[in-house]
Amino acid sequence: MEAVELVKVLPTKIWAEKDMFGTVNIKLQHEGLEAFSIVQINYDYRYTSNAHQHELTQRILAMLGADVPNVI
Repeated sequence: MEAVELVKVLPTKIWAEKDMFGTVNIKLQHEGLEAFSIVQINYDYRYTSNAHQHELTQRILAMLGADVPNVI
């Protein structure tokens, strides 16, 4: 098996956006490519609190390697 030389690691941007319905979209964007949603956290007042949604968002961002805290 031939050895491979790593030339450049392209940076990845990671962030969260919250829409007017309370849905959080955690997005990734690799350099030179379009952004895409990797995780969507839906909001429903009957089942979801803002605090729990925020905490879950922060934990997922940390697992993906984003700088936390990341305000949404």
